[in-house]
Amino acid sequence: MGMDKAESRDLLAYAVSVRRKLHASPELSGEEYGTSAFIRGELERMGYTPRAVHTGLIADTGKSGDILALRADIDALPIAENTGLPFAAKCGRMHACGHDGHTAMLLAAAKYFSAHPPARRLRFIFQFGEEGEGGAEKMIGGGALDGVSEIYAFHLCPELEKGKFATNDGTLFAGVMEFDTEVRGKSSHCASPEEGADAIAAAAHIIAEAKRLAERKGNALMHTGKITGGYARNVVADRAILECSFRYTQKSRLAEVREELAALLRETDEKYGTRSEIKIKSVYPPLVNDARCAAKMAELTGAGYIGGRYTAEDFAFYAEKVPACMCWLGIRDEKHTSPLHSDTFDFDESVMEKGIETFVKLAESGS
Repeated sequence: MGMDKAESRDLLAYAVSVRRKLHASPELSGEEYGTSAFIRGELERMGYTPRAVHTGLIADTGKSGDILALRADIDALPIAENTGLPFAAKCGRMHACGHDGHTAMLLAAAKYFSAHPPARRLRFIFQFGEEGEGGAEKMIGGGALDGVSEIYAFHLCPELEKGKFATNDGTLFAGVMEFDTEVRGKSSHCASPEEGADAIAAAAHIIAEAKRLAERKGNALMHTGKITGGYARNVVADRAILECSFRYTQKSRLAEVREELAALLRETDEKYGTRSEIKIKSVYPPLVNDARCAAKMAELTGAGYIGGRYTAEDFAFYAEKVPACMCWLGIRDEKHTSPLHSDTFDFDESVMEKGIETFVKLAESGS
């Protein structure tokens, strides 16, 4: 069927109003209560009966067949906005990753299908907690993928020219294991180091060797972003905590590296007289697009194929369960060059028209 130009313009105007409403009132992962209430109200006005999974929402339409799912994420980041926009957030939080745009595009697509009942079953997934809360896993546990045969999503991309699409038929985002390494030693005066066990020295050894471990694996990255430890310049530290991230493109790498990290800690403790342990905070798998879904996306959008990134995306959990494709939607122009997760991130809202149209095309493309 497809939409005509007038309807496309009307849906864009709706998406712009939604985006600005959401942008002005951002909420963090797991705390999207106002956002969720707003989305629910919009869906109910359209005639849907949404159901909640925590602060996430699921809405279905259509009568028969397998379900094609479309997903948007709804959470913001703990970043104080510095865009100067008239609808800028003033609460120390910000939609600095484009989730307000993702949600606005999906609500506009839902609005279209409320007026044009689809030939197949559709599911609109408004997911909470993408930014570190593992919301996708919880949405799946709440039935988000029950009956779903394929799922699609967009992510705005400030490195890609405005209005262009890009995806691939393999790994688009890396998997990630976020973990802390706690090293316990023994305190002493620095003039008598043999009486202590230097947790900071042991931690430095772990950092260097863990980085080399990832480099040997290839297509992997190990990073220590924060170190806490020590009391004074002349005291041997009895404790250090490393906050670390391991990023990988092949799932087999994770089990290998966990075993080798455990061996590294044992070797370090033997060398420095410390006691060390790893505490896993979260694990995301690599986001691997399905080749058939990626081909469909490329055919509908003219998307070029692009290499993967070491950033992570919990859309990967959906892609582990059913055929899936995430696609970049470019927003870069002379005015909008700020990267994701920056306090000046913004985009030309007209680009959402292409996202809405593509959501509609995907839903009408058949299985």
